[in-house]
Amino acid sequence: MIAIFKRDFRSLFTNVIGWVFLSVLCAFFGLYFLIYNLVNGQPYLSYALSGLCPVILIVTPILCMRVFSEERKNKTDQLIFTAPVSPFKIVFGKFLSVAAVYTIAMIFIAFSPIVLELYGASALLQNYVALFGVYIFGLACIAISIFVSTLTKSQIITVILSFVILFVGYMMDGILALIIQEDNLLSKILNCLSLSKPMQNYLNGMFDIKGLVYYVLVVALFLFLALCVIQKRRWTISKQVLARSLSRGASLVLAIVLAITVNVAVTYIPDNYTQLDATATRVYTLSDEGKEFIKNYNNEATIYVLATESECDENLKKTLDEFSSNDKITVEYVDLTQNPMFASQYTSESLTPNSLIVVSGNAYKSVNFDDIYEYSMNQQSYSYDVTGYDGEGQIVSALQRVMNNTDTLICTLTGHDEMELGSNATSALTKGSFSMQSLNFLETDKVPDACRLLIINAPSKDLSKDDVDKINEYTARGGNVLFNIANVDSTARSIVSINDMPNYKGLLQSFSVNVKPGVVCEDSSGYYYKQNYALLPEVLESDVSNGIAGKKSVLLYSASAMDYSENNNYTITPLLQTSDSAYIKANLDGSTSTSTEKVEGDETGKFNLGLEVTSSNGSAVVVYGCQYLFNDEMDSYVANRNSKLFVNTVTAMVGTGDDNSSNQIVIPAKSLKVSSIMVTGAAVVIYGIIWGLFIPLACLIIGIVIWAVRRKQ
Repeated sequence: MIAIFKRDFRSLFTNVIGWVFLSVLCAFFGLYFLIYNLVNGQPYLSYALSGLCPVILIVTPILCMRVFSEERKNKTDQLIFTAPVSPFKIVFGKFLSVAAVYTIAMIFIAFSPIVLELYGASALLQNYVALFGVYIFGLACIAISIFVSTLTKSQIITVILSFVILFVGYMMDGILALIIQEDNLLSKILNCLSLSKPMQNYLNGMFDIKGLVYYVLVVALFLFLALCVIQKRRWTISKQVLARSLSRGASLVLAIVLAITVNVAVTYIPDNYTQLDATATRVYTLSDEGKEFIKNYNNEATIYVLATESECDENLKKTLDEFSSNDKITVEYVDLTQNPMFASQYTSESLTPNSLIVVSGNAYKSVNFDDIYEYSMNQQSYSYDVTGYDGEGQIVSALQRVMNNTDTLICTLTGHDEMELGSNATSALTKGSFSMQSLNFLETDKVPDACRLLIINAPSKDLSKDDVDKINEYTARGGNVLFNIANVDSTARSIVSINDMPNYKGLLQSFSVNVKPGVVCEDSSGYYYKQNYALLPEVLESDVSNGIAGKKSVLLYSASAMDYSENNNYTITPLLQTSDSAYIKANLDGSTSTSTEKVEGDETGKFNLGLEVTSSNGSAVVVYGCQYLFNDEMDSYVANRNSKLFVNTVTAMVGTGDDNSSNQIVIPAKSLKVSSIMVTGAAVVIYGIIWGLFIPLACLIIGIVIWAVRRKQ
């Protein structure tokens, strides 16, 4: 076998075919890599690899056309058949020689994810999983082309027939989607004809054992078919035809049935046992909170999906499979063609296909499929791009809603020029079993009894004494309050000092929290972003820091510092802290040209930017020192971790009461994209030339030179 491998591998590079194959494959990859990744800043290699797959369908038949066809045409195949080498070693040796050439091309491509990482792609594992998927897809194409090569001595027919088979297999997924509407045994058998479908999971960042098994079976089956053809010709030469033919026919049928059976059998294995989420943002993996929720959920609930199982969105189906692992949660798919009015018995809302209806007893909650994904406007194409997936968060919220059969009320105080909460922060709550309501003390005598949390978000006007009394009465009966401190009047753009708001300052001091006037600046470059008053504090380990603990997690702009005094009635926990070299500028509002440089007299040290205060009666108070903390713009700079802090804070506070059934968790949407990379113009030129021009031209020139030299000899 080694001799066959060396002979064929050498022959592919002593003529121009192997070099042309490398040249074409690298040239097309270089073009797609340049356009998608370098110029447009896409961090995912799958964009370039998707464009490369049709090229593989064309070039692999050309690479394989000489493997057996030329041997048969030149009558040199009889020398191989009569040599002391088994037919298996002949076929497998030739396959390895062609696969080795293909592997060389993949090695060239394998350096590209490293280049993307140099410019901040942060998707190395996902890119290599996608590359592996294309690699095994190419090996399957090679095995099919080698089999076709054994059928004829015409290289042209080999190329055409191989391409037709590969093209039909590549397009089969779309063809089957048009003719098959149900997910049953027949559909699983016919799906074995689709060459492209198993590769999609790899391109999406999912390492899929089912896909690997499929391609291994394709390679094994077609190499076995090639082996049968070789044996037939060998037996024909030896005149042992009839008995061998019967045995060969039975073997062929058995091999095909076995390959289909194994492939269909693995499709029944749950995806959570066969798939590994390699995406940069872990899109297909449930969060720790989600896994814990499923584990502890003990209410009988049914999730109705307004689609058949075969029509269900793939990402949503993966998520639903995870939830169905709990015996209390049942997932049922509804065929809308047979039962178009199913949703009307629960809701009058117009639900799109793939929407969900979660039912438990007499309670229900609908989740429109439009809310499963998040979208943003692409300013270049003026179209909406899918940017986030919220399947897990929406389902968890719906299950909590039907379990409690009531919404948790959160009130936001108004009437003092408070800052509005960002939509990222509020939408994470209102999507589930939280309801938000504005509260003006001029219109009510007290905070409602049903209110689980009162939010006072950065008022720039002082509270009245009556307002303070109502808040104190609320906390005395176990109410929770989330405070945010303002440094700037958002309308007048003037400095707001806590000293000018004595009632508000006194209220905070009643909880042992003292706010320092002025804006905190950082002298340590690792603790700020561009401007030294745009702070990246350390998020300390606490009940609100799940998933965001550590440095550089959240962003605070123009923040206030605070300290606290020991009090036997309260337990105080720092949440956010600066470095030891931070200092306070007394006259800086973040909107003027006032110098932020440290001067003599500035108070210096480690400052608290967030505090949690809990009392013996179960009341909880959290104070943050930044009015922009839950602003959408600030949130966008840190991949929505500011809104994650908000959600963590709210869920931790509303869970401090005695009514544990009301405890809530909120799981934010998962981003489907990491940030675009910024590749310099020089790097675009250099790497574009290397992959798109230098490597292809070098391969082509070397191949032509070798071919010309051999012809002269």
